[in-house]
Amino acid sequence: MGLLLSLLGCASTAKIVKPFVDPQYGMTKLEMIDLIGTPETIEIYKKSDQTRVEFYIYLRKYQSSQDKVPVCLINNKVVGWGKSFYEDHVSPDDTRIK
Repeated sequence: MGLLLSLLGCASTAKIVKPFVDPQYGMTKLEMIDLIGTPETIEIYKKSDQTRVEFYIYLRKYQSSQDKVPVCLINNKVVGWGKSFYEDHVSPDDTRIK
């Protein structure tokens, strides 16, 4: 019985990886995480106008490679995703919070 409980304890801390699915514009953070899963990393920036921009970085896996796909949220809503969107919305003047 103790072995079964320890195995269940390990299973509950394992990260669930879902296949990457494009989010929808306007989704909330919780809806996005429910659809795609937990991100690999999170980057948060503060713009010069004090806007907080959050990027949730996911891995899109292929047979022999993988891509990082950043999903951008402003005011807790999805506003865009992809490498070019990230490059267009992060500048050297931004303050990285996380």
